[in-house]
Amino acid sequence: MEVSRRHPLAERDLKEVLSAIERDFGVDLSPVLSGDIVEVAYIKRSEDVERLLLKDGKVQAFLTEGRWYPSLHALLELGEPGDHFVKIDMGAVKPVASGADVMAPGIVEAGEVSEGDGVVVIDERHGRPLAVGVALMDGEEMVEKGKGRAVRNVHHVGDAIWEARF
Repeated sequence: MEVSRRHPLAERDLKEVLSAIERDFGVDLSPVLSGDIVEVAYIKRSEDVERLLLKDGKVQAFLTEGRWYPSLHALLELGEPGDHFVKIDMGAVKPVASGADVMAPGIVEAGEVSEGDGVVVIDERHGRPLAVGVALMDGEEMVEKGKGRAVRNVHHVGDAIWEARF
């Protein structure tokens, strides 16, 4: 990822981003992003990611497809997945952590998830975030239906956002 420009983010703009993430993902990132200087970086020639929120050189959130997503770094620092989570069995961990979409048969539990919501994907053993995506069906349906794609993977461990350092 090549950054075209970056600058400190205004407090009111940070509040707007935090509000959008809380609304879409049910997670409050203010403990992670408050108090320190948070920068916004504009990405040059990227087909997906438009902007990044940076703190201490790590990506804490990113804007793609018109929606702000929390990064896995921020979620790991926060220590909780929020209300919009999907818990997957250990057999689904490797494919999802490699970028595969989450399939309904691998889902053990789903939080307050509606179709179109932002979702944090966690593993059943440790409860740690592995991916961030968009729900393709309601949480109840994910668990009961047991077939089909349930979550589109947008960001996972080991991808460009995970690896980016500025």
